[in-house]
Parts: sequence; structure tokens; C-alpha cells
Amino acid sequence: MIFDVFNNYYQIKKFKSAQARLANRPAFNYLYPAIQMTNACNKQCKACLRSANSDIAKVEHDVFEKYLVDLRNLSESYHIEYQFVTGGEPTIWKSQGFDIVDVLASLFELNLIKTISMPSNGKVFEDINFAREFFTRLSSRINGTMIVGISIAEYQENLTNSGYIAMDNLIKLSKEPGMKFLPVILVTLSVDDDTDQRLSKIYPGVFQRVTPLAPLGDASDMKDIAPSLTLKGKNKDALGSFYPHYKADVMKKLKISGRDFDRMANSEIIDRMSLHTHCGMSPFVDDKWHYCLPYKDDPRFDLCGIGEMREGTIPDFLNDAGAINCFRAEGLITTLKDHKKNLTKDTREKLEDLFRSSSKVSIAYRGCMVCKAFYDIGVVEELLHEHSDCKR
Repeated sequence: MIFDVFNNYYQIKKFKSAQARLANRPAFNYLYPAIQMTNACNKQCKACLRSANSDIAKVEHDVFEKYLVDLRNLSESYHIEYQFVTGGEPTIWKSQGFDIVDVLASLFELNLIKTISMPSNGKVFEDINFAREFFTRLSSRINGTMIVGISIAEYQENLTNSGYIAMDNLIKLSKEPGMKFLPVILVTLSVDDDTDQRLSKIYPGVFQRVTPLAPLGDASDMKDIAPSLTLKGKNKDALGSFYPHYKADVMKKLKISGRDFDRMANSEIIDRMSLHTHCGMSPFVDDKWHYCLPYKDDPRFDLCGIGEMREGTIPDFLNDAGAINCFRAEGLITTLKDHKKNLTKDTREKLEDLFRSSSKVSIAYRGCMVCKAFYDIGVVEELLHEHSDCKR
């Protein structure tokens, strides 16, 4: 066990050292795009962020090649910090004689992206022979370290008292000579959930990325068990099991003490944390480029088709985005207070209801879901094209 901890620590240290070398560069804007290669999946989990029963769609390989051109165009004015390759289940993607290994290798070959990561439910990696062939082929074609996150949760039905066989396989394979990937545990917590603690005991030294359950897709009706906050007062009980993770994140981002966190009004925390989202820098891509994931179904937030991205596409969108620029520059709650007078009476009343102590908002994505809560009651629509001098 001690050897396993040391080995994983060494892998993480080596990966961070490689990242640090890439950090010595001129100041640019940063971009964190996510491309959904397919919305299909080989499982059907009840808390899926996508809608499992929706029509099957995928990015065909010839369209993906246009996406690579888009990234080259964006690299003229952006540093691409992260590239998320997601789904559905990305490992099952195939198109025109290519599979997901070809996609990942092509992204590495650009030499434009600091970190490339792929989440997976792990099902295909339960077969160690398949997993070895997959990562041997990938490692032979890339010049960096691939981050592979395995989602482990009760709702995934892949968590046992001894862990998860796919995670066991990836940890074992990552130690073999020539392998260029780092296995990470992805934990999605509900309000009453100890999965993170259980996995820490099973896999000591293995990095966990712990996020709150987000009420999106098939999980839209799970708001009651999604870690949340009220916009009124200081009570933080609705965070549930995610409390220590959220507290640590807020303390780090806002540079405050634990006592300050507990005493700070929830609305102030959300306001200040909204400045640490990647608003305007985290486009979501499926059949086209969208401004962000929560608004992907609203055509007003479409940026362009795949293959049509230009250096000025995102700035041009933001120039006409009204108060969204204030969200990005001044904070979500501050902007609403400043612009509340411009809302219709009906929308103001809905906003006031949202600020009652009986209402809660999801804190997933450091504030993006709070923004979506305002969108759902019409606030964003009414302020979308309002004149604003706010810039970020």
C-alpha cells in the first residue's frame, strides 16, 4: 500500500511539473472547452447530466477535424488550458473508421492544449485486456500525460466495499512502462453521501475530483438532494456532505478563513465565487459551439457551427451579451441588485421569491447553476441585450 501511495504521488508530481513548464508563457486569455463526442452511453444512470432517453447524436470524425481547425484559430488569441472530451460515454465513440483514441491523439498532436482529460463511467475498462490495449495504443501516440477520470458512485452501481475493478485496472496499468495517463477518481456527491470518504480509504493517495450533484439532464428532478445554498442568510446546512469541499474551495479562491466562511452571507459567497467561474471561457460543443453547458438548448447562446469558429467569435458574442458582461466583471448578485429596477414586475417578484429563506439554489460549477436559476425565471432573458459597459 505504501508503494502504491508513493507511486501515485510521483505520477501526480511529474504531471504537475510538466504543467509548470507550460505555464512560463505570455499572458493570454484562457479557454476551457468541452466537446461532447456522443450523448450515447453504455449505461443508464438515474443521475446522468445528459438526458439518457434523448435522440442519439454524435460528432462525426470529419466534423471533429473541423473542430481541430477551430482550436487552431482560437489559439491565436487564447491559451487552451483544458480540453474536456466527454459524452455520454466517450469511450464508445466510433465514426468513419476512427475511435476515441484517434480523437485524443489528434488533440495532443495540436501541441496547443495544456491539459486533456476524459471522464468515463469505466465500464469498458473493467476488462483489463481491453484497457491495456486501449492505453498502450494511446500512449504510443501522445507526447504528454492524459487525465482519465473514472466516475464512481452509488448511482453508477459500480461502488463496492473493495472499490471498483475498472479503477483497480487503471491504477495497475498506469504503473506499467510507457503508459502516459493519470487515473483520477471522479466523485459526485449528493447532500447525504460518504462516497468520497469511502474511496479515500480504499484508494489512499489517488487524486479525487469531488463535485456536487448538478440538477441537469436526467438529474433535473433531484434538486432536493443536490448540494445547495439559500440566497438569504448564512445557514449552510443544505450543502450537506459537500460542505467541507465547498468550504475549502471558497477559502482558497476568496483567500478567507474558515471562520469567515461560516459567518459570510451565502449571497456574498455566491457573488464573489461567480468571479471565479470560467464564464465566457468554457464553451460547450456538440453539433455546434455553445456559450456554456447550462444554456446549450437556447439558440441565443449558440456561438457558431463547428468549423466556423474565428478569433473574434467569442468577443463578438460578449460585446452583445448585455448584463452577462456584468456577471463576469462585477459578480452575479451585485449585477442583479444593480439591474433589478430594469426587470418587469413579474420577474422581480420571481426573483424575490428566489431570495426567500425557503428557496435554495444549486452551487454546482461555482455559480453557473445559480445563474441558470436566474435564467429559468426570466432574469437573464430580460437583461441579455441590455446596454452594459462592464468588461472582464
